[in-house]
Amino acid sequence: MVASRAAVCVLGLGNMGSAMARRLRDSNFSLSVWNRSPAKAMALQAEVASAPLSVASAAAAAVAMSDPKAPVLCVLTDTASVISLLRSEGFGASLEGRTFINLASGSPDEGRDIAKVHAEVVGGGAGAAAEAPGGFVDGAYCGPPAKARQGEGQLFLSSDRARLVEEARAVLSTLGSVTFCGAVGASRAMDYAVVDLFFVNLLSFLSNKAALEREGVDVKQLVVEMKKRLDTVPAVLEAYDARLSDRSEDSYNANTTVSLSTARSYWASRLPYHEARGIPTHLTQLFLDLIDEAAGGKDGPHSGADITRLQEVVRYGSLAQSSGEPAAKKKSQVIPRRASVDTVPRVKGFLWRCGP
Repeated sequence: MVASRAAVCVLGLGNMGSAMARRLRDSNFSLSVWNRSPAKAMALQAEVASAPLSVASAAAAAVAMSDPKAPVLCVLTDTASVISLLRSEGFGASLEGRTFINLASGSPDEGRDIAKVHAEVVGGGAGAAAEAPGGFVDGAYCGPPAKARQGEGQLFLSSDRARLVEEARAVLSTLGSVTFCGAVGASRAMDYAVVDLFFVNLLSFLSNKAALEREGVDVKQLVVEMKKRLDTVPAVLEAYDARLSDRSEDSYNANTTVSLSTARSYWASRLPYHEARGIPTHLTQLFLDLIDEAAGGKDGPHSGADITRLQEVVRYGSLAQSSGEPAAKKKSQVIPRRASVDTVPRVKGFLWRCGP
């Protein structure tokens, strides 16, 4: 019988936490686990597996049962739950010298909030010696529980001490690819950007599905052609990124890749087809609204500008006509937003992430 590997502590056994625990156990890591409702932990313990699993009645006890050199994985549902756990009696002391990896969903600011509380109850933080044992790692797991169960997701991790991620890599790589993103907050921003690709592509497919069916398009053939285009996206995004730093009108109008007017014609051309057949136009109208706002209105003064001028709407939230200064300092030069544009509520509906 193969000896089990170092005991890893998993705190939180919801859909994602349970999937991670099962994956680690299948990979021959022994586990110590804790969950607020013991039934899930007991059910996991009852499953037949080659590696042992210990159930603790308290989170601090689960930490104490695990290998001091192994990471503590916190997979609770939200920031409030993690902060409550960190501030619970005796838990902070149990983490002394341990690497605490938070994988609860949340924003970059919430990651920093958790890091601050961790520093308060455990010690350390930015002022701690770089060689001190243990510390805080904030992370995001990109992928649903099924991906975690198969070890096929993406782990984005951030910390003031990059070595903590390297030290935990043997455990973390069991769950998927491991990427260190930088200081706390970076991993969650990375997660937003990567996961949004799924939602944007799904929304596009759903929006086009009615026309695809009406026109008899073979979806298998469509997927092949989509892959050809999607394979070009990384290089295209890098090329566009190089243009974004210069917000001057001269830059927006030079070496145009796709003009706002061309983009508008592309989206507007489908409206008659959709409207004649009662096909919803939510996605089309969203893009037309964004394009018109960036152009200064339909056929507006910036219609000939490069499509990267959309960043003035979706990135900066202003339409300052020259680069560098916040909109508040250039009120006289800001093109007023169209009162009829209702983009924000529609965009917010898509800002959620895959996972638990």
